[in-house]
Amino acid sequence: MGNYDIQVSTESCTGCLRCQLVCSDLYTETFNPSTARIQVVTSSADCSIHFTEACNECGVCVDHCFHGALQKMKREAEK
Repeated sequence: MGNYDIQVSTESCTGCLRCQLVCSDLYTETFNPSTARIQVVTSSADCSIHFTEACNECGVCVDHCFHGALQKMKREAEK
């Protein structure tokens, strides 16, 4: 597991896919949204954001979201 809990605000998502591109680049070394661990689905003006089981909550998608659709909350250390 990563160090973060990732919070999603779909109403702020523009569907730019920047999060998917950076994730796919980091983990597969390709700019291919279909290989990302985060998936953004757009329909009309609405977007939905889902994480695959491979997501380790590293937060790189949040770091590259310019629209505030993703936020990371530091996870407390497990005892």
